[in-house]
Amino acid sequence: MGIKNFGFDSVETYLQRGIYFIPDYQREYAWTKDDQVFDFWMDLEGCVIEGRSNHFFGQVVIHDSQDENKKYVIDGQQRTSTSVIFLAVLRDLFYEVYTSSNIAAAQHKFEDIRLKYIGRWSEEENELRLTLGNIDQSYFTKNIQIGKPKIDIEPEEASHKRIKEAYLYFENKLREKLGSLTDGREQYELLLKYYNMFLTNFRLMYVETDELNEAFIIFETLNARGKDLETSDLLKNHLFRTSGRSIERIKTVWSNTVENLESIDITKFLRHFWNAKNKFAREKDLFKNIRNKISTPKQCEEFMSDFYDMSEVYKTLVSPSDEAFTTDTGLIRILKNLKIIKASSFYPIILALASNKFSEETNEGFRDEDITKVALSIESLLVRNCVVAGRVANKYEVLFADIAYAISEKQIITVEEICARIKEETLNDEEFGSSFKTLSIKSVTVAKYLLREINNIVDPEVQVIEDNYKIHLEHIMPKSIGTWNIEDEVQKKYLNRIGNLTLLGNEYNRSLQNKLFDQKKQTYERSNLNITKTLIRYGTWDIEAIEKRQDALSKIALLRWK
Repeated sequence: MGIKNFGFDSVETYLQRGIYFIPDYQREYAWTKDDQVFDFWMDLEGCVIEGRSNHFFGQVVIHDSQDENKKYVIDGQQRTSTSVIFLAVLRDLFYEVYTSSNIAAAQHKFEDIRLKYIGRWSEEENELRLTLGNIDQSYFTKNIQIGKPKIDIEPEEASHKRIKEAYLYFENKLREKLGSLTDGREQYELLLKYYNMFLTNFRLMYVETDELNEAFIIFETLNARGKDLETSDLLKNHLFRTSGRSIERIKTVWSNTVENLESIDITKFLRHFWNAKNKFAREKDLFKNIRNKISTPKQCEEFMSDFYDMSEVYKTLVSPSDEAFTTDTGLIRILKNLKIIKASSFYPIILALASNKFSEETNEGFRDEDITKVALSIESLLVRNCVVAGRVANKYEVLFADIAYAISEKQIITVEEICARIKEETLNDEEFGSSFKTLSIKSVTVAKYLLREINNIVDPEVQVIEDNYKIHLEHIMPKSIGTWNIEDEVQKKYLNRIGNLTLLGNEYNRSLQNKLFDQKKQTYERSNLNITKTLIRYGTWDIEAIEKRQDALSKIALLRWK
């Protein structure tokens, strides 16, 4: 049949028009108190102050499923959920006014919100007017629809935290308004202003269709150029619209992928995944490119199968300490190093390699040790070019995507070819050594990483532990000059030079920080780390000593980041 209903409704009419369900494949609650929830409140506050007669609140697209006799929110689930959260706050505050001032009208509003807009719930009967997806529903029911969030209990799920924060944000804002009023009638009248403005004057564009495919087309048409909508949401609806009879399978795989990624930004994953297998696309062009390429149910199934498989690999790239798609400890270690220097532009290459795993039948593809060799080349490029020479890491995003595409298209089939492409863009030894000799590092974690790797090259028998909580960064010339005989300008210039930094383990003592060099050397001598123990060879610690040590470290760095 197609579109059943279309028009502009007040929030009041919309919420009473039907009982709504958020599909399980939709995003969990995503609005944050500092962004969309803040905007919601500012719009409402502005309308109340200015006495506006109407405010456009956005759009909702509803699929009226005849088979299930349910109305599903295809677009507008965030504003619908937030509307219920805000009304729950008004419900609770109206009830407080009633119990403290015995104003019957406040009790009536409490009952109206509970019955008309939120709904009743008991163990025997569920009359709630909004049901969220699996991840959020239980928390939403208990803490919004039939109760309120407990201040002293911190939710585990990120979306539950956002729900709680939205409730508390609205509650705090309204309590600030009520705080200046002592009379119960005045408090009731103030709440009533916000109640009426929101329910009556906030208006939605409402579209309802009984055909799911039509709902997806409407969603895409309304949102394809929207600024606030995630590319992943547009893609999801395009896949559902295009998948035909495979829609239930596609919906299941999508939900499994989102669940598998946990808190990882699915749009970022989507972009890295796409750039691993296709010509480079920036985020603004991503949806258009995907839509043009995926246009049949079979293509949808193939895309989602690979999308899910690669989500396992992507989790390791984002959190190498927690996840692992490989048992190669060398690869995991390099990925941890790349995480330290905040590198992510290389992800498409690893995804492309992981998608082309070695096959015994064809004798083609890449083993884990191959991926490790490539990752090592990537690490050398990013350390040399970005960490040391200061070039912007995003500059290499296109390079890495081009290499990934070449791997996926089998234009490059050997590790040697891949590493050669990366080597072409890597600073040569002369440029790297020159930059390293004047290198200053303000990031504690990056400085620890560089010094740890240098020490491990010099003395492979005594490897520096990777736990940053058990290894300490020591400024030899201290942050606070104290009794050191050194000028302020010199101290500022050389404080964070890599030659002025070293590592300490169990021998670390906070009182050591500002002592003179001769006193510090007594501690350095007890260290098991070569780069620290060898400091006792220096008679004094001044500019000449820092530069001499940094020059020595640069020669070792050339060996580590080849």
